[in-house]
Amino acid sequence: MVSAIVGGPLIDGTGRDPVANGIVVVDGGRVTAAGAADAIALPKGAEVFDAAGRTILPGFVDCHVHCTYRARDHKEHLKTPPTYNIFKSQEILRDTLDCGVTTARDTGGADAGFRKAVEDGIIAGPRLLVAIAMICQSGGHGDCWVPAGFRVPKRFWLPEHVADGVDALRKVSRELLMAGADFLKICTTGGITSLTDDFDETQFSIEEIRVVVAEAAARGTGVAVHAEGLAGIKLALEAGGIYSLEHGWFFDEECLEAMIEQGTWWVPTLALVPEGVKHREANPKWDAQGIADEARKEEAIVARLREQIPLYRHAREKGLKIAMGTDQSHRLLTGENLVELAYMVEYLGMTPMEAIVSATETAAECLRMPDVGTLEAGKLADAVVFDGDPLADIAAMREAARFHLVMKDGEVFKDTLAEGAARPHAAAATA
Repeated sequence: MVSAIVGGPLIDGTGRDPVANGIVVVDGGRVTAAGAADAIALPKGAEVFDAAGRTILPGFVDCHVHCTYRARDHKEHLKTPPTYNIFKSQEILRDTLDCGVTTARDTGGADAGFRKAVEDGIIAGPRLLVAIAMICQSGGHGDCWVPAGFRVPKRFWLPEHVADGVDALRKVSRELLMAGADFLKICTTGGITSLTDDFDETQFSIEEIRVVVAEAAARGTGVAVHAEGLAGIKLALEAGGIYSLEHGWFFDEECLEAMIEQGTWWVPTLALVPEGVKHREANPKWDAQGIADEARKEEAIVARLREQIPLYRHAREKGLKIAMGTDQSHRLLTGENLVELAYMVEYLGMTPMEAIVSATETAAECLRMPDVGTLEAGKLADAVVFDGDPLADIAAMREAARFHLVMKDGEVFKDTLAEGAARPHAAAATA
């Protein structure tokens, strides 16, 4: 079935100027033509989606999500069967797709079965790359041990991922890759939500990190490293060969030079902590449900994030590879993924167009998925229609309801084009 999205300004994800009156033609799940409507013929008999007054964009790519469910309230979590959590995860996947994200890298929680269920159309969601579980040390970020003296797994379907020592890490790395992991993830610092560590504590030794990197490389893939505090970032970079730095908020100039030299990607997840602080203030019940010292950690991080802005902007200007990721989860940001773009503008000094590219073409490059990320002939037909002008108001992209059309692989998963009046669209229309 041939279809076409017509009538709105087109931002193709490459960073080129918008086309004032765009058209995207789709056939067989791929884009066959995209550009100016006066230069591309509308195929006879095509199903037409009228984007008049709205903006046509590529489907977005989120390089850091957790798309599986568990109750935040541990009392409720202990009373809930694991299969319920699996079924409930469908809502997270659907909400992620509905807000315009058509491709996502799950950095812990979703196993290969989630990826296949989306591929086979059993559940609706973004196409997935999965780490399955994040590898951690005993007592580290990702270890679910509680002071009562036992572990309370967050996702009972996951294989063992707590390991200490080179040999144990080699084994768990191989087992995750055997189970279908697209890449590996390891934690070299603590985290906000973990009970037994802090965000600026280091985890693992250089030798332990290196064996995980080596096992990933042997299978032709890479390692995403969760690291928030400076010492753990330096540790990971000293080990060498890491593919992407997740969070990485407190890197310094030395780290920046190492990342550029090693070709390391930075996935900054800038919205996560400021939005968490806001959510906590507005929702005391949500705050009380956490068992880690989240409020203290987040307040400490927020206080220091703004001090890093000059370095962040310097990093972007020096050419550090930066891809959009949110760390969305059952806890926060589900369905609001693209709030990250406004933070990338504010903290990194990106233009709105640069932020969009970081979440389309650049993010696809980070994931080594050249078939997605832009609206160009031959690419997979992932497209969205947004009610508004993102170049004039990038913050509005956090509103899932303003995505009136979501198409993935040429299949329409959301279509509310006829339900709401389009907003005025001066900026892109005159570009």
